[in-house]
Amino acid sequence: MLTFKQAAKYGAVLVTVAGAAAANAAIDLTPITNAFSASDVITAVLAVAAVLAAIYATMTAAKMALRWIRGG
Repeated sequence: MLTFKQAAKYGAVLVTVAGAAAANAAIDLTPITNAFSASDVITAVLAVAAVLAAIYATMTAAKMALRWIRGG
């Protein structure tokens, strides 16, 4: 009896997931994916990397200047 209850419970979950997958398959995402290109994404990633590099360089320069001032 316990196995039948578990099978019924998991069967209902599988039917729900399969139904959701079928509903999602009908969604057309081409307008969203055509709205940007790979070069836009690469440019954004490189811009973030440049900002992080500038922050790191500024922190390193500040640490070096403080070491020079302290004489260490």
